[in-house]
Amino acid sequence: MWEWIRRRPHRCLKFGTDWLGWAECERSWCGRLRQRYAMSPLQGGAIKSSPTVDNVSQTSILTPQIRALTGVEVKRPLKRGAFWSELPRRIAIVLPDTAVRTAVLQLDQVPARREERDALIRWRLGQEQIFPLTNAKVVSQVFGGHGEGPEHRYTVLAVAIQESILRQYESLCESVSLIPSEVGITSLQLVELWKRISAGTGWVRHDLLWIIVSDRSLTIMIFQRGQIVFYRCKLLGVDASEIAATVDLLNRVLDECRASLEVCQQQYPSIDIHDAVVCADGEIASLQSELQGQLQLVVQQFSWKSIETLGWGAKGNRQGMASLVAIAGIS
Repeated sequence: MWEWIRRRPHRCLKFGTDWLGWAECERSWCGRLRQRYAMSPLQGGAIKSSPTVDNVSQTSILTPQIRALTGVEVKRPLKRGAFWSELPRRIAIVLPDTAVRTAVLQLDQVPARREERDALIRWRLGQEQIFPLTNAKVVSQVFGGHGEGPEHRYTVLAVAIQESILRQYESLCESVSLIPSEVGITSLQLVELWKRISAGTGWVRHDLLWIIVSDRSLTIMIFQRGQIVFYRCKLLGVDASEIAATVDLLNRVLDECRASLEVCQQQYPSIDIHDAVVCADGEIASLQSELQGQLQLVVQQFSWKSIETLGWGAKGNRQGMASLVAIAGIS
């Protein structure tokens, strides 16, 4: 009777610092595929992404904006004060990388049961005292084991978010009859979508640098043969479009990439990176040129053009990082 509860949501709402993004993909009763995506600019300060303090400050502005973006009907009064509205809709939500804390862990064993796995990861985070876990929800993504025999290990990316912060986003959705059933972060959703599209390219046999500029922040990830070995998120305080036009900002991004590669090389001497993927709003030609010239990397951009094979077409100014991430949340 409740099989729909176990299905992955067909709708996703992406929260950002400058934009909201929305995507939905489902089939009609006659089997026709329906895809829709949209973006809506945020008023300055409506969402302030942080892992430690409240993120949502302007609920009265955001509620009607989300309702308009997602197409949720306003409750209509009936007789004697009763109300009618459509049934609540299950959605996935994606948060900015700067709203959470992350850590890469190496584990010798990963329990098959989710409860045991979550308990082990939480215990490990507490042992290493990477960040406070009081009143925090911890989720994780396990990457396949690597090595053989006694050297076989698993790589885990652990993500912690304060329950009070998560509850703000959930309450905002529930106020417009949207029920969050999955929660993700921007960087991981984009990587998972790229992995799906690039499954046949053999990228898992190579080491790779991932660069994401979104929500006024820079996220750098390094993968060794498909396993994440490094994760860092830095607040930039500016929109991605400003990086290409400002030499100081461009150099700052390059310095962060260079430092990340050096740290990772010290921890994993066998790592050998020649390729990079960049995901950012706007023109990245200057960043791509510097990465190729200064760091000797072959650079490819992950953008809207990358997902054309999935059937998502061009619809003018609705294209951008916010809607791309929303699509990643359901693809």
